[in-house]
Amino acid sequence: MNVNQLIILPCHSIWKGGPTAGICRAEWHLAHFQIEGQDHQCFRDQIIECVRLLRLNPDAMLILSGGKTKIEAGPVSEAQSYYNLLRVIADDSDGSFLDRVFLEEYARDSFENVLFLLCRFYELTHKYPSIVAIQGFEFKRNRFINYHLTQALKFPKNRIFYYGKDPMPEPGSDHVSYLRKLREGEQTHAVNHFKTDPYGLKHPLMMKRSNRNPFNTKHRYHESNPSLRPFLEAISGTTETTDLPTEFEFPW
Repeated sequence: MNVNQLIILPCHSIWKGGPTAGICRAEWHLAHFQIEGQDHQCFRDQIIECVRLLRLNPDAMLILSGGKTKIEAGPVSEAQSYYNLLRVIADDSDGSFLDRVFLEEYARDSFENVLFLLCRFYELTHKYPSIVAIQGFEFKRNRFINYHLTQALKFPKNRIFYYGKDPMPEPGSDHVSYLRKLREGEQTHAVNHFKTDPYGLKHPLMMKRSNRNPFNTKHRYHESNPSLRPFLEAISGTTETTDLPTEFEFPW
């Protein structure tokens, strides 16, 4: 496939299906913290924006990333549910983009969203992307660019683009207070941990991953990405570790 740019859409939930095509909150498996900001509206908007970017750029591939994270949803991946919704809300009658949409169904957190999508891109194209564009929440911009891609994976910053939009509570709510709490929570529960544990090899990040894999699925990217095999094997343990045995040279 002759593409060189990767559009990343990290998935955050599982769409159940339904007549409103994701507009109604009841059609989603939502965590309690995803309700106040009407996060499901953002999920839908992010899919639409990714389709817009694909139409504009024939050199890009979109990969939806998210594993089978919710026992109550059954063995359905977040990525598959987003794809199902994309097929409902995006018209590809002109054949301009759907053949460039793929799934990554093993990621359990934001770091794996990035790493596994680079691996999946290589599986599909036999090369790594020249450009990475992320469609995500604005309040997570710092985490993705500065901690996942730049610090942890040494991906060149001048080859990263981020398209962000924050969730927004209903009219009449205190939006300023909501966004402040959102950013404070991001710093406390995500950035501070990835700052000192970039690959998620210690608790609480390791425990979060374990909890988001109720069906005990396992990827095989170490087999399909030979240049990343030592790195992927080094970070694949299920017991807490403090550091990696060596520095790695990444192939991008």
